[in-house]
Amino acid sequence: MDTVKSGFVGVLGRTNVGKSSFVNAILGQKLLIVSAKHQSTRNRIRCIYNDADAQIVFVDTPGLHQPVDKLSNYLLKQAFGALTDLDLILYMVEPWREIPDYDRQMMGRLGKLDAPKFLLVNKSDTAKGNAVAETIRQYAELEMFREIVPISCADGTNLTRTMELIKAHLPEGPRYFPEDTSTDRPETFVIAEFVREAIYRHTREEVPYSTYVEIVEMTEREGSSLLEIYATIYVARRSQKGILIGDRGAMIKRIGRDARELIETLLGVQVYLDLHVKVADKWNESEAHIARSLGMTST
Repeated sequence: MDTVKSGFVGVLGRTNVGKSSFVNAILGQKLLIVSAKHQSTRNRIRCIYNDADAQIVFVDTPGLHQPVDKLSNYLLKQAFGALTDLDLILYMVEPWREIPDYDRQMMGRLGKLDAPKFLLVNKSDTAKGNAVAETIRQYAELEMFREIVPISCADGTNLTRTMELIKAHLPEGPRYFPEDTSTDRPETFVIAEFVREAIYRHTREEVPYSTYVEIVEMTEREGSSLLEIYATIYVARRSQKGILIGDRGAMIKRIGRDARELIETLLGVQVYLDLHVKVADKWNESEAHIARSLGMTST
């Protein structure tokens, strides 16, 4: 078995700093949900980067945040659970000049881990004045990070440099996954995430945070290359069902159209997507439903 630079790299940081955008940009394809709204990532997801001399398993995690219910408590546990058995930790921030109090709390926890740590200062392309330099100075004073790199997932600034540094710090080892594998999650998981991203894009306030998606059936239509996908969107309250469906079904059609385009790009085939909305009362306070929403139980 040939050896390459290989290892597991955790991507951590506050909500909405761009962790999923970073992994999507490195992989060169969209696998992770991206939204301007916070806490869009719910699962710890492994995404696999392969080239001739390396296999890097990026572990994308839910954003670090103050929990408000059982679901957000579980998301926080998912994020902290990703801190074990890593070869490298990427901690991502924005150029906010000063270290937020919550980040200072996280530094204490990160400091206890043996894995080397990089700081990535994302959104450097939109920073004003000396915000990037000041942010780097503040975090450098912690003497915790092996490398500090200003990046931009939007325009690709220093992403190649970041990958070079990651490879330099990883050990030689085997490829843990086949070279044609890009994620450890099944297609149905990624498709459900794309539906959820469309919900985030078109709905507001608590609605996107109160939904989860299950893929009920995927089948290729007989005599055609058309892939039929049937999915159920669960909401926590009856009033949210009406919002998702919209006037004469206008909202659910918009959600379905956007999700279908993402799915077709991923799979490279024409897709028929059928969405239904059901009420699972207060599911985000139910441990059984939370586990089901995260794909941890069979349906």
